[in-house]
Amino acid sequence: MIRLMGFSAGAALALTGCATSGPVATLQTPAPPQAQIQAITYATTPCHGFCPVYSVTIAADGTGTFTGTRNTAVTGERRFTVRPAQAAAFFARLQPYLPTGELLLNGPDACNSYASDLPSADVTWRGAGGSGHLVYDYGCDRDEHRQLADALRAAPTVLPIAELIGRR
Repeated sequence: MIRLMGFSAGAALALTGCATSGPVATLQTPAPPQAQIQAITYATTPCHGFCPVYSVTIAADGTGTFTGTRNTAVTGERRFTVRPAQAAAFFARLQPYLPTGELLLNGPDACNSYASDLPSADVTWRGAGGSGHLVYDYGCDRDEHRQLADALRAAPTVLPIAELIGRR
């Protein structure tokens, strides 16, 4: 099992950036420390254009599956393996933003300001301490959620899937 640092104060502060008020969903409980995460599935959704649409699932042991759906260099399923440290790095980039339960930051009803036609990141995690689901539409409260958006965009870069995704 991978042993990682526990939940830091910085990560706790980062979570406050995910919380919103009013009719927008709020983050109640953060995900447990990274060592508890067993797998994460990260998926992108279509946009009004040529955004790559794919999903990638990584387990803590380093086994991974990439599924290209649309506008990717490869379509269909490809299996790959990364070192457990790479899986841990992927988890660490996402973990501060992962809720226990569900957090949906998408659509005009869930956002104070909303730009349509942008893709979303759809992230699910599971582990010994529970599970969670985050959907973030990149057009939802863009200034407020800039750190979240940056973390979501950057997370896949620690995985060897750039050739599978292709041009972004």
